[in-house]
Amino acid sequence: MLDLFISTYLIFVNQDTLNGSLIAKEPKRMSVSSPEVIRHILIGLGYLAPEIDPKPDLTKFAPWKRNNNSLTDDPTEEAIKKFQKQYSQKLTVNGNADAETRTVMEDTVKGLQNRLKFHGFATNAEIPLDKPFYGPATYTAVKKFQKSQGLTQNGIATIEQRQILQQPSLTDKPPTPPQSQVKLIDLCFQFKKNPQNPSYIAALNNLQLNLPKDVLNKVTNKWRGTNDQNPEIVKLTNLFTYYDDNNANHRDALNHLQSQITPAISQAFLNLWNKK
Repeated sequence: MLDLFISTYLIFVNQDTLNGSLIAKEPKRMSVSSPEVIRHILIGLGYLAPEIDPKPDLTKFAPWKRNNNSLTDDPTEEAIKKFQKQYSQKLTVNGNADAETRTVMEDTVKGLQNRLKFHGFATNAEIPLDKPFYGPATYTAVKKFQKSQGLTQNGIATIEQRQILQQPSLTDKPPTPPQSQVKLIDLCFQFKKNPQNPSYIAALNNLQLNLPKDVLNKVTNKWRGTNDQNPEIVKLTNLFTYYDDNNANHRDALNHLQSQITPAISQAFLNLWNKK
């Protein structure tokens, strides 16, 4: 009877089980795998700040620097967490590019590409169905979409822009004049006159949440005149409270912070700052 049981067992269990792993079915082979590909997806979807490649190969890549190192640096982990938070019903927010996260990344890029093709910004020949990468064709198609909507043409499809693409039809919009850039030095003195203003505090807290950790680290080190690898981040509300224009460290910190604010972040910041 024991021999019969063992024979029956071997018929129904994959041979790999005998080598230490039980395999129910052949796993899906994912296209999104290398750190370089994952970083370009995070940049293209608006979660990781790009570094422009001075000599890009636009036949193969979007014009951002390529980095195939492991995904364990702070900016990349923070970007992965932001992506995971966006899809927290499906993903665990842990900063790891695990199989589930990579699957959702692949599906998100495919969805973006399909909507770009649906609205006529790309063709199947330009973006084949089996290429869920954020490469030059996707980058170019996003720029065409952005131009048609009067948006900043940077090739980065944020969640807000992907939501626009979900619409059944798009109306061409004339280019909008650039929004006024935040002038932090002016707002800093404005804050000092009314530091309890809830709109000011909300704007600064939101800015702090939306800036990459490496930017905040650099602002903190400049503020304190230090060069720590992992400093305790200075709160922007404190920076505005204690800013002294006669202090060179404070000026350097504020100037660096000013240089890192993109037009999109600037507009969101001003909207909150001016909220009544």
